[in-house]
Amino acid sequence: MSEYRPCAKSAPNRSLLRRRFSGTKQTLLHGENGILELISMGAPLPGVLNNLCAAVDLQIADLVSVIALADDQAHDLPTVTERAARFGLHVFWSASIPLRDEAPLGWLEMYNCVSRDPVPLELQLIERVTHLAALAIQRHNHGEDFQSPSSNWTSRRPSHQRVYLN
Repeated sequence: MSEYRPCAKSAPNRSLLRRRFSGTKQTLLHGENGILELISMGAPLPGVLNNLCAAVDLQIADLVSVIALADDQAHDLPTVTERAARFGLHVFWSASIPLRDEAPLGWLEMYNCVSRDPVPLELQLIERVTHLAALAIQRHNHGEDFQSPSSNWTSRRPSHQRVYLN
């Protein structure tokens, strides 16, 4: 029985990626206003985070995003990475979701069908997603009493190490 692989084997055309984002000063995530409205209304956190992941997944081609909360004991990122590798996905980017000088509120993990680095505008979108996720998580945790998240997000370049599964 062959293994299901949702991704194409060929790498995306880098010039096509640049053209997709060229000529636009847009750093807004598609659907960002709707996501901000959900946050301000106090919508359930899982729905807000799902909308954030869906928005960035649609804006950056062949992407699968996962947001893990810092206190989520059931979500094990190494296990998620291993499962993603089974479907032919590669680590695209990993970023903490910071709140000023405190411990991270969570992590944004992103997987792509091909092993590649993000282009500059994709990095801006990633930073925007982490900022919006921080707002949503803090709004959920503290209701009306929340502060602006840190702009000092940290990221890890993917190691591009292969995950070998038995």
